[in-house]
Amino acid sequence: MKYSIRLFLAAVGLVVFACVEPYDLNFGSQKEILFIEADINDYDSLQYVIIRKNIPEPNNIVYRNVENAKVQLIEGTSKLYDCAYTTEGKYQLPKGFKSKTNTPYQLRMVMEGSTYESTVETTTAILPIERIYAQFAEKGIDFNGKKIDGHRIFVDTKDSETKGQYYLWQYKLYEKQDFCTSCSGGRYFTTPAPLGRCVDDANLARRGVVYDYLCVSNCWDIIYSKDLNVMTDNFTNGQTIKGRLIADVPYYQYRNSLIDIQQYSISKSAFDYFNLMVNQTQRNGTLADTPPAGLIGNVKNTSNKSEAVGGLFMVSSKTSKTFVIQRKESFFSVSAIGLFNGRQPTLEPLGNDTSRPPFAPCIESETRTKIRPIGWVD
Repeated sequence: MKYSIRLFLAAVGLVVFACVEPYDLNFGSQKEILFIEADINDYDSLQYVIIRKNIPEPNNIVYRNVENAKVQLIEGTSKLYDCAYTTEGKYQLPKGFKSKTNTPYQLRMVMEGSTYESTVETTTAILPIERIYAQFAEKGIDFNGKKIDGHRIFVDTKDSETKGQYYLWQYKLYEKQDFCTSCSGGRYFTTPAPLGRCVDDANLARRGVVYDYLCVSNCWDIIYSKDLNVMTDNFTNGQTIKGRLIADVPYYQYRNSLIDIQQYSISKSAFDYFNLMVNQTQRNGTLADTPPAGLIGNVKNTSNKSEAVGGLFMVSSKTSKTFVIQRKESFFSVSAIGLFNGRQPTLEPLGNDTSRPPFAPCIESETRTKIRPIGWVD
């Protein structure tokens, strides 16, 4: 799933054509349910519509990719963009496509003899983030049920004079990672390339030993925001939005980190969808918990309006700004938890074999990169 907007649909939400409101959901008793995920914006160079079906299991959601749909984006009244299937349920818009503000867009999909259409969505332009700043919070960050040291990250941004603006903020945090592979109850070998593998060792497994292996190159872990952060400009129209809390960042390590904050202008229907999601999840547990109800949103089967369709088609305007979190506090005044959820890394002991322990590669993924982040400062 591309980062541009993470809709948290694995945890929540049925969507059918209507205003946003609760919809009772029991996954164990449902038939397969179609899920749509799309954020069409004016920022990302590669954009996708993601289509999946869930396979119902008691108290669980398993997704299957939909690979044979015809997917089109309608711009204005007649301009069509065909989306080409790639992998993992992703249908890619033409390279370089970017949406236009104040322009209507609609999603149309044909699959298995049925036509699905979204509501018509538009968005207004987003102004840039003016300022990002951090405040050290001693034992003020929630982490795995504990209060730990960390930084709170805030933004100031100007709201436009246009009434009825709706905002969403997301972030991704880059932390430099020294260890690229961990083996529980075994040792790491570099073959087969390029990933290598962990080879089980009964003695290590019996003692519950975990060995961690250093990266062969520079590597950064990518940590994404977990909470939805939305607001309306009802009380800030045309003014500066000051001190909007964006992130609580644990004191992972003593060196600096980089946060990339993305600010969106979204439609009212998207705001209503996310705001209700906040009420159902962030105020009633966590996003990992199954919420008390699903959501009704903006996609329908044109010939069977009673079909429940999950997901959201969103059109947004987007801007991004990076900020270096400078961890200047004394080693003696703070405790860094590291990047293993509080576990300290353990190197494989040196032995007679001088080729061990080997270094491990930094494998590109959604949560890790060897490409130096733009704005990174050592």
